[in-house]
This record gives sequence, structure tokens and C-alpha cells, in this order.
Amino acid sequence: MFDELQATYIPHRGSVRLVRIFVTVAAIGVGLLFALVGSFRIPSFRKGFQGRADQFSSWDSLRVSILKRDMLRCLIIAIFILPVITVVCLSASVFGQGNEIQAQADEVEKQGTPLNKESEQDSDSFTLIVLPDTQGYADIRHKETQKHWPDIGDQRSCFLRQTEWIKKNKREMNIVMTVHVGDITQTDHEEEWEIADTAFKTIDNHVPYVLCSGNHDMGYSTKRRKTSQSRKSHFSSYFPPSRFTNNPLYDPHFGKDKKLHFREEGKIENYFLFLREQGMKFLILTLEFKPRDETLAWANRIVAEHPDYRTIVVTHGYLTRKKGQRSEVDQYLVKGNSGQLIWEKFISRHKNIFLVLSGHAMENLLTSKGKNGNIVHQVQADYWYFDKAEIKAGNGYLRIMTFRPDRDIIEVQTYSPVVDEFLTRPQSKFSLDYLMHDKEPKLDSAPREQSK
Repeated sequence: MFDELQATYIPHRGSVRLVRIFVTVAAIGVGLLFALVGSFRIPSFRKGFQGRADQFSSWDSLRVSILKRDMLRCLIIAIFILPVITVVCLSASVFGQGNEIQAQADEVEKQGTPLNKESEQDSDSFTLIVLPDTQGYADIRHKETQKHWPDIGDQRSCFLRQTEWIKKNKREMNIVMTVHVGDITQTDHEEEWEIADTAFKTIDNHVPYVLCSGNHDMGYSTKRRKTSQSRKSHFSSYFPPSRFTNNPLYDPHFGKDKKLHFREEGKIENYFLFLREQGMKFLILTLEFKPRDETLAWANRIVAEHPDYRTIVVTHGYLTRKKGQRSEVDQYLVKGNSGQLIWEKFISRHKNIFLVLSGHAMENLLTSKGKNGNIVHQVQADYWYFDKAEIKAGNGYLRIMTFRPDRDIIEVQTYSPVVDEFLTRPQSKFSLDYLMHDKEPKLDSAPREQSK
């Protein structure tokens, strides 16, 4: 709705100004025209009245004089006053409509954050945006999306509107980072990557982002029509490390040697960025789909070398659709670790890991205790397949994660800039306890449903 309002009202501002100028000039012109006509017509009327007055006797002269005076007054009102009143009324109507349009346009410009009143930004809060699987928005090769929902049409505009919304709301919501949790494309097709490339160019120089590879982003077999048959991918061709290392926007998010942030030279599947907000230091590390043992070894080393960084891990396949359950066995040909093994071999071992973000299998949530007694929130979001009929192929839904240091919580909301609606059920709107001060977290700090 926000974009439609902008398209409706903001372009009218120039037109409103032109109409106001036109009406003002017209009012002046009409007044001068009638004044000119009146200056010629009044003497002729007076002469006519004088001729009629000569026909009366002298005894009626007083009544004739009064008649002439009253008729002249009526004539003056008709010539001067009525046109002015007409023009003034027209001007008031146009000006009133103009002011209404102007006011609504101003209101649209002030919009941009869809947050509920209870979720208004605090002065020290900051926001992380999570983009769930966008495969349905880039699905132009086999059009699997249209096979599931025949009447849905092309969905690439959803992808574009998501990143446009992020850009527009950056300042209002203090968006400090965007995270894509994988399945950027449907079949690793080049035209699909071009759609993703176009969408992210919208925020390339405005909002930093972290990308994650999903099963749909690699090894697609056109014969078997299956994903992740291998690790071959166009991912790094469209989003090479240089896209980030050469962008000044990312300078604060890299260390002295930018190359050390990437596990493999020229590859984007496994890397990490720094983030500093409100006196806190964060490390955001993204892992390939079904990370291999050598990838987990690299991740263990990176996190261990930065013990004072609060760490967020991003990986595509981690939880299942079953409540609070990590993945174990799957049908993909690529070799690697399941969600349960990622937990055992990596995440549970580090005290500074507090959050895991994933996609792949609808909404899910799990809060666990690591080996060092630390609380780890594992949050999943994917809206391509969903249990609500109105959410087809995602419908533009994304996650808004607002960090509130003053309250030691992370508020999670699910919103779509495409349909301008929130999902408000417990698995879509909740808060996570996360201590952002020098205190020890409690194990029983389970997710809390936000008030509606």
C-alpha cells in the first residue's frame, strides 16, 4: 500500500501547484474583464434609464431617481460581485483538493516503517532484516511456482519490492544489515541470478547484506529436475567477493585483510562480516548448504579467534518443519553436515554464538543451551511453501528483527511490503530474550509472544 500511495499522490504535487497558479491568474483575469465590460455598459444603462425618466412627470422624479439607483446597484452586483464569488468558490474547491493531496503525500513520505505502536524504534535500537527463500520470485526457468499456483503470474516484482522497501526504511528503522538465508534462485539458472542481481543492486550502496547459498542455488539437474546434485553454482559469478570488498559501504565490516574473510578465494559460499552497534561487536558468519567438515573446521577457527564478538550463524538447511527439530537425513546428493551435526560439531561449542538464522522449511524456532551454558536461539523462516492459502510463493514476507538493548530483547516481526500486512500468530511474531549488557543469560528465557 505504501508504494501505491506514493505513486498516487506524490506525482500530483506539481500538478496541484500549476492548478493553483492557473486559478489565481484566471480569477484576476475574469475580474479585470468584467470591470472593463462594466465600464462600457454602465453609461449606456444610465442613458437608457434617463430616457425613461423623461417620460414621467416631474412629480414622479423622486421615484425614478430611486428606481435608477436600485437598478444600478443590482447591475453592479451582477457584473462584479457574482463572477468574483464564482471564481472564489472554484479556487477554494481546487485549493482544498490540492491541500488534501499535499497532506496525504506528506503523510506517505513520513511513512516507511510498518512497525506497530508498541514496536516503535527506541533511540538505541537497531534492526536486522531477514530475507527468506526468494526462489519463487526468480522462478522463470521451469516456472515451478506457476505449476503450484496456476493463477499466480510472474513474481519477480516481490523480490524487487522487498529490497526497495529495505532501502526506503533504512533510516527510519535503523536497518544495519540484511541477511538472506538461502534459495536465492529456483534452479541456479543465469536468468534467475540476474533477477537476484537486479534486486540487490537496489541496496548495494545503501544497506550492507550477507548472502547464504541454498539447495536451489547449486547443482541443478535439468534431466532429473532436482537441486544440489553437485556444488557447481553461478552464485560467485554474480556475487563475487569483490562486489563487497571493493564497495566502501563494507569497509567497516571487514578487517585489515579482507581476503581472510572468505574461506575460498573468489568464492562467496562461506564468509563473515563484522558489525558494531551500540558499543557491541558482532560477527555474522554464513555457511554453505550442508557445510562440509572442512568448512566447519574453518568456522570453528574463525569464531574461536574472535571470542569477544557476539556471533550470528547463517545457514540454509538447519531446522525441519517439525517444531523445534534440527535436520538429520535428506535426499540431496551433495555430501555435508545436517543441522544436528552442525550443532554438535560447531555451534554448541562456542560461548559467543547466540543466534542461528536459516530457511528451507517454513517457520520454526528452537532455543537451546550450548556446552558453555550460553543460550542459542535458532530461528527459521521460509514462505515459499506455507500453510496459509493466501501466502503463495512467499508473497513478499520478510523478517524484521529489532534489537532493543534497553530491554535486552530481540523483537521478531513478519511483514510483507507487497501486501502491506503482518503475520501475527505466535510463530510469526515473538520476542527473544538476549542480554546485551554484562549479565549472565538464563536458560529459561524462552521466546515470548508479542502483544497484539
